[in-house]
Amino acid sequence: MQNNEIDIQLSNLSLDQLNSLLDKLKQKAVEKKLAIKAASKAPPRTQTDIEKLADLQGLDLSGLMREISKR
Repeated sequence: MQNNEIDIQLSNLSLDQLNSLLDKLKQKAVEKKLAIKAASKAPPRTQTDIEKLADLQGLDLSGLMREISKR
């Protein structure tokens, strides 16, 4: 979806709908941060754990390894 399409869809929403959407987005952001924190606390034990951690951070496995090496 391009920015123009998103702008058009958002412009059709009422202020209450936009506020509700904003609240949902903020809640999802908080949930994602908590999930990343929870997944990062314990070292990964299996390939699935590593893939889940990479997915939560929006990275592929090589990107995750680069991120870990930075820390």
